[in-house]
Amino acid sequence: MTAAIALAVVLLIAVVGASMAMESQRAQAAGASPRAAKPPAPPVKPPTRSRGRARNVEPEVPPPPPVDIPASMEAEFKQPDLVRNGVQAQARVVSVVDERTLGPVTRSRLVLRVEPDGEEAPFEVTIRHAFQTPEARSVVKVGSQVTVRYSPEDRRVVLDPGQG
Repeated sequence: MTAAIALAVVLLIAVVGASMAMESQRAQAAGASPRAAKPPAPPVKPPTRSRGRARNVEPEVPPPPPVDIPASMEAEFKQPDLVRNGVQAQARVVSVVDERTLGPVTRSRLVLRVEPDGEEAPFEVTIRHAFQTPEARSVVKVGSQVTVRYSPEDRRVVLDPGQG
């Protein structure tokens, strides 16, 4: 048993020695020592000089072409106009569902029964509104009255800005 172990150790030493000798020969053929063999560095590209161009100047990009807005999206863009020119009315809150709260802002879905002044019949609408503070959101409860602005033509409705 000891003879087998001794033979294994001798073979191991022979293999390691032969391996080191072969690496040494390869390194000498390449012109470097075996321990300092490193892959060559990629060539460095010399910096190019700009001729007469100012540095840090973005190239001019032409403006994007005009976009046709579908009629279904136009209502979203007219909301500020609705706040300015909409007819003021009272509305009763039928339901309130808070959809998202991010910091102090709460986005809610409201079902309102708008009661226009004059000859128009009351109508119900569903709107979404972002309340900027928790206090503004706490004022709007089921059954309470809120002031709204609406368009008689298409019955778009927004809360009056004084509401929150």
